[in-house]
Amino acid sequence: MKLSAEFVFEAQNAGIIYQAVLPELDEAFSERSVIGLSLEDASSLVLTVKAEDVVSMRSALNTWFRLIQIAQEVSEAAAEAR
Repeated sequence: MKLSAEFVFEAQNAGIIYQAVLPELDEAFSERSVIGLSLEDASSLVLTVKAEDVVSMRSALNTWFRLIQIAQEVSEAAAEAR
């Protein structure tokens, strides 16, 4: 892999977000990119993306940023509804 990026998302509900997007890793197979997702502590979600080229990096980042954003929004909405 030629390109790599790592992002740390800090959120109180990082564990919930992690569990919500974890199944997507099974569907995230690509010959041009590799995705890593881990939970470092109760409040840090780490996304690692490795890609062969800029296009596949952009595509992977857009996908995973959006997945994480949606999980965050749904988690917050559920917490507010309680």
